[in-house]
Amino acid sequence: MSVILEEAASEYDLVVLDSPPLLGFPELLQMAAAVDGVIVVAVAGRTNRKALGAAVKHSKAATANIVGIVLNEVSGR
Repeated sequence: MSVILEEAASEYDLVVLDSPPLLGFPELLQMAAAVDGVIVVAVAGRTNRKALGAAVKHSKAATANIVGIVLNEVSGR
């Protein structure tokens, strides 16, 4: 994975990776630690707050740089 990221970084100004949920796959924490920043995506009304907190906690423990959280499907109400 690191070779692919290095190659992409040498050719592009911005490389965006999409992944499955952080808590479902231990390899994703390694990937999160290998990139410059991580944006965590949550779905309003569906993402469990404890699971979100655990994902952020585990990511930080793996030395991932959490740069923000995006909340999708927010109602106007």
